[in-house]
Amino acid sequence: MSKSALINAFEIDPNGTAQAISWDTLKDSLPQIADGRYLWVHLDWMGDGVRDWLINIAGIDPTITDTLSTRGTRPAVFFYDPGYSLNLRGVNLNAENDPADMISVRFWATANMIITLRNQPLRAFDDMRNAIAENNAPNSIDDFILTVAERLAYRVENVVRGIEEDVETIEDDQETVAEGKTLALRKRGSDIRNQLSRLRRHLAPQRDALSNYVEQKPTWSDKRFKRRARALTDKTVRLVEEFDSLRERIQIVNENLMAIETEQMNRTMYWLTVIAGLFLPISFVTGLLGINVGGVPATDSPYGFLAVSIILAVITAFEIWLFKKMRLI
Repeated sequence: MSKSALINAFEIDPNGTAQAISWDTLKDSLPQIADGRYLWVHLDWMGDGVRDWLINIAGIDPTITDTLSTRGTRPAVFFYDPGYSLNLRGVNLNAENDPADMISVRFWATANMIITLRNQPLRAFDDMRNAIAENNAPNSIDDFILTVAERLAYRVENVVRGIEEDVETIEDDQETVAEGKTLALRKRGSDIRNQLSRLRRHLAPQRDALSNYVEQKPTWSDKRFKRRARALTDKTVRLVEEFDSLRERIQIVNENLMAIETEQMNRTMYWLTVIAGLFLPISFVTGLLGINVGGVPATDSPYGFLAVSIILAVITAFEIWLFKKMRLI
């Protein structure tokens, strides 16, 4: 494994203190861990030699390693005899990235070791390093995994709150949007729907993975951790429901904007029809008098044009009266 693939490694004591472990110590073997302590190794799964290190040094079965160090994994949990793997997702809060491009987080946990893998920086792990610097590290592997998962959910919740504010802004703007100016608002709504769909795509299976984690995990170091895991699962369920609710609200806004556009189009077509109805008889009369055949009346009369104009005015007045009578205008 290349040195750049190792992000950090610590031997953590239940009292919250931790001792850093160097790459030189880990590259060829795992250190001996004292009773009651556990080892945290944090890797970039795209780093050179990570898969070989997981198999040859960490002693993880190749089929398990494939779920830890390959692309295209989805949130899931798998239990094996020596330990279990857990794949989750966290929002991408790195500069110039879309939060919906969620980052895959992989865990491998045994009795005294936890290996975490990611391919981009995640603030949840920054929180863990800050806790270690303050001598407040999680006191067990169960505590560690739940703390990271809770930090992931916390930041997803913050993103959801931001999207909810955007949806509320769009709902307010639809009340004052000018006719013919709804395209920009509809585009904003479409962008939000796309973001919600991409977030839900990962969070829905994460909900199921956490639920399976709670129900299938054979033992817990403390019953409180199982209650925390259930609370985390409930929060994830609520977040998925919030995604669905926001998508429905955006859909309602889009339907309202489409109704505004449709009403404007119908009104335009209506007035075009009324105008065409007004000019149709006039066009018929003028067309009839304009045919190039003999016998057209008043051809040589100096009052012919005036008479035709009066006739057309009478026809127009009659049509206007008729349309008003029929409540067409």
